[in-house]
Amino acid sequence: MDDRDTLEFGDFLASTIHDTKNSLGMLYNTVDSLLGQCQAKECTGQKDLFLLQYELRRLNHNFIRMLSLYKAQKNRFPIRLDYHAVCDCLDEAITVNEPLLSSKGITMELQCPEELFWTFDRELVIGILDSMLNNEYLYTKDELKISAGAEEGYLVIRLEDNGPGFPDSFLIDSRLEKGRSGGPVSFLTGSTSLGLYFSALVAGAHTREGRKGFIVTANGGAYGGSVFSLHLP
Repeated sequence: MDDRDTLEFGDFLASTIHDTKNSLGMLYNTVDSLLGQCQAKECTGQKDLFLLQYELRRLNHNFIRMLSLYKAQKNRFPIRLDYHAVCDCLDEAITVNEPLLSSKGITMELQCPEELFWTFDRELVIGILDSMLNNEYLYTKDELKISAGAEEGYLVIRLEDNGPGFPDSFLIDSRLEKGRSGGPVSFLTGSTSLGLYFSALVAGAHTREGRKGFIVTANGGAYGGSVFSLHLP
């Protein structure tokens, strides 16, 4: 058999992940339908269904990141830049996650100027926000603040909570990282999560006039918990 006819393992794995991701989407929609029926009947299994929904979304996010990282290794990382209303993007991510977060009594505050527009890949940025908000189901206590604004020539989207904060090994300023391509950390070190690695990769793929995007993770902020900041030039 010609080498060109042999499917590489990475390609096979990516195809399998893609199919599995589609199946997870179907399961998620089924759970969402069950939640609607459960809320109408005030059934006792509602919290369990919300937890199942959270786990399905978490798996789906991981698969999306893995596929994106695979494409990045193949030099096919897709960036589709356009001019967008930032508030609309934040609203979209919040709307998807609000039922899950509200089920745990988590309140969200949004601060975003209506006139704020920026050039970025809408799908990738919403994907980051969607993933970060979904994670807050476990990590915040009961408060979230989502804000956006222009700072020193960058669009800065910031997510703050009142949870326990990031562990020291998760504190990142990817502007300061040297010798790494597309992200703040090697998977081999295990010092940060796939979500943060993916966020840094997406941020770094946004470039303008010699500047690259970056992420910052810190503790403190408005509520004394974790602070995640996405900076796009």
